Amino acid sequence: MNKHLTILGVAFATSSLSASAAITLVAGWDTFTAEPERNSPPTTTTDTTATMSGTGNWGDWNNNALGASGDGTYGSLSNAIASAATGVGTGSSQDTNLSLGRNDKPGSLTFTLTNTSGLNRTMDAFYFDGVARNSQSADNWVLTFGGAISGTAATGELAQFAMMAASPAQRDWEVDLSTLSDNVWEAGTDAIFTLSVSGGAASANTGTNGGHETLIDNIGITADVIPEPSMSALLGLGGLGMILRRRP
Repeated sequence: MNKHLTILGVAFATSSLSASAAITLVAGWDTFTAEPERNSPPTTTTDTTATMSGTGNWGDWNNNALGASGDGTYGSLSNAIASAATGVGTGSSQDTNLSLGRNDKPGSLTFTLTNTSGLNRTMDAFYFDGVARNSQSADNWVLTFGGAISGTAATGELAQFAMMAASPAQRDWEVDLSTLSDNVWEAGTDAIFTLSVSGGAASANTGTNGGHETLIDNIGITADVIPEPSMSALLGLGGLGMILRRRP
């Protein structure tokens, strides 16, 4: 009986150490400034590093009335705060969107996340705010996956509104990563996401973008984060160790 109790005690303490992983924002981009600085370090958890790169002529958006998504979220993610500021001040000093003009499409943004936790993790969701401002804006988006994760590409069509005029439901996007054929983010590996935009009506005037920009903002990626062992669990294991040591 005592032997069984000891085994159960060890199992209980061990289960406490391996508490359920929490889903959280592991990387987020919500503020974009002048061109080379748009790749500045994003918001990340301590067990994640992340970078962003792009193809196409992405710029920053500095229109005070038609700028950021305004609702303070990463897409439809409600439990993490993103920048809701519009472009203010002089030039692009506080821009909060990336923009792709009708003469610069198609374009893509690639996000590379490295798992530095030392443990295998699982990807949860990809969020972003996006809108096609006018008929000649790139309005079709495709999200593809690479590195440690893989699966069928996700697609959608951006609403044609100024970002501030669009409702949250029209500008907020979420891609469920739990349905990927492989969403396991192994320790020390990269998970790669590429968001591409294209389409829109053919340009009747190639001399100017004329307000036909595609705006992307507040990009966030969630995954599980393994919590540190609780102090009570560590004390429980320590106590069990002392009991086992004192047994004849």
